[in-house]
Amino acid sequence: MKPELKLSEKLFCLSINPVSGGFWMNASATLGITLAGSVLVELMNKGIITLDNKLVHLLKPTVQSDVLHEFFMDPIRLHGKDRKIRTWISWYHMRARKIRKLFIRELMHKNVLRVEERRFLFIPYDKVFLMDRALVENLRKELEDTLLGKTEANEESVILAIMVAKTNLLRRILPDREQRKTAAAFIKKLPETPVTKAVQEAIQLMHTAAYVAATS
Repeated sequence: MKPELKLSEKLFCLSINPVSGGFWMNASATLGITLAGSVLVELMNKGIITLDNKLVHLLKPTVQSDVLHEFFMDPIRLHGKDRKIRTWISWYHMRARKIRKLFIRELMHKNVLRVEERRFLFIPYDKVFLMDRALVENLRKELEDTLLGKTEANEESVILAIMVAKTNLLRRILPDREQRKTAAAFIKKLPETPVTKAVQEAIQLMHTAAYVAATS
């Protein structure tokens, strides 16, 4: 039986090179920011948090059985007061390495990923590989059909399409340049979704800040 993947897990898997392993270069710099946004969207969809005037408001402080969701929930619960969505995305982005490890561990449990220890100049590091390439290829194909308007977009596919674009993964989904132009036009016309204007603005602001820091 194929494992059930959350929105954020689908995004994570799509960011991994299916042939050589490791993360796609284009996605690596922005993945942490967009993953944070996608997990916050999941928490909104579960009715655990909500957004009010770009502030994250806690609705249900209960402990989550989902390891990733609990990692995100714990600081919100402990802080107690509403904070800007951008502030939280920045906080999680600073912990991107820890969040990646949590994603990898959970997806290894689902037999979707595996990890190999490698060395670079005698320095050990872990490289991640897809175990279930067919599962991820099906995700890619479904997203391709959505972006090209071949299938009717549902709520999750719309959200995933936006997140893929924010993570610079359109080239991964659509190698053809003309198709990417079609997809970009499609994304601009997408209907309102739980990825509210505030979430998208926060992700974009963080991407801009990360780019300025990297080039300054």
